[in-house]
Amino acid sequence: MVLLLVVTGCGGESVPVEYSGPPTVSGKVSLDGTPLSGVTVSFEKTESKPLQAVTSDSGRYEFMGKESTPPLGKYLVRITRLSGSETSDSEPQTLPARYNSNSDLVVDVLPGQNAIDFSLTTASEEDGTEE
Repeated sequence: MVLLLVVTGCGGESVPVEYSGPPTVSGKVSLDGTPLSGVTVSFEKTESKPLQAVTSDSGRYEFMGKESTPPLGKYLVRITRLSGSETSDSEPQTLPARYNSNSDLVVDVLPGQNAIDFSLTTASEEDGTEE
């Protein structure tokens, strides 16, 4: 949300002043139309540590708080769900690689509210087969 303030000086002229707080980022993750719960959504830039949010039972995620909200700019997105209850790098990934290790999902965080949904599919985009 961008708020436009109008400031008037002694001469009665209006000078617009634009205000924009930190961006908000939220959305929903689904696989073949079904909401995904407990998956990790990572926004990554090469020069900084990834920012992560975990989806709720309804598949919704939200980056909350000043420290975890992505600053403006483009991000590579990785969406991961590990097969075990304990999450570690050695656990097998249960989502297609094109959404995590081979991700080409890119988003642009803009000023204001960013509603970014991810509608994932198990079918390969190249030949329509299951991965």
